[in-house]
Amino acid sequence: MKNKKSLSQYQGFTLIELMIVVVIVAILAAVAYPSYQSSLQKSRRAEARAQLLEVAQFMQRFYSQNDRYDQTNAATPQAVAIPSVMAVAPKGAASGTQNYNIGFQANTLTRSAYTLEAVPRSGGFMATDKCGTLRINSVGARSITGTGATVEECWR
Repeated sequence: MKNKKSLSQYQGFTLIELMIVVVIVAILAAVAYPSYQSSLQKSRRAEARAQLLEVAQFMQRFYSQNDRYDQTNAATPQAVAIPSVMAVAPKGAASGTQNYNIGFQANTLTRSAYTLEAVPRSGGFMATDKCGTLRINSVGARSITGTGATVEECWR
C-alpha cells in the first residue's frame, strides 16, 4: 500500500500571503526611493559647492598675480579663463557624469569683482534640484536660483 499525501499536507504560500508581501515591498520602495534621490542630490550639490570654492580660490590667485579679475596684466591682456578641469562638477568628470557647469555669471565680471555659478546641466539628474543654480561672488555672498529651498539649506 502506497502512502498518499493529501493536498492539505503540502507546505507553501497562498496567493494572499504573496500579495501582502508584494504590497509591503512596494510601500517600502515608494518611501525609500525619494529619500535616496534626495541624498544623491545633496551629495552632488556638495561637490558643486566644493568646486565653486576651489574656483573662487583660483580667482583670488589670479587677482593676486594680475591686480584684477577680468584679464591679465601682460602686454597683450587675455581674459581670465577657468581651467577646463575646474569648469565642471565633479572636478574633471567625463562628459557623461558631469552634473554642473562652473562659470562666470553673464555680464558680471568686472575688474574688481566677480560672480561664479554652478549651473545644473540640462537634462541631467540635477536639472530638477530644488536649489537650482548655486552662486558665490568675490566677497563670499552666496545665493541660489531655486525656489524650493533656502540659501542656508543649499549651502550647508
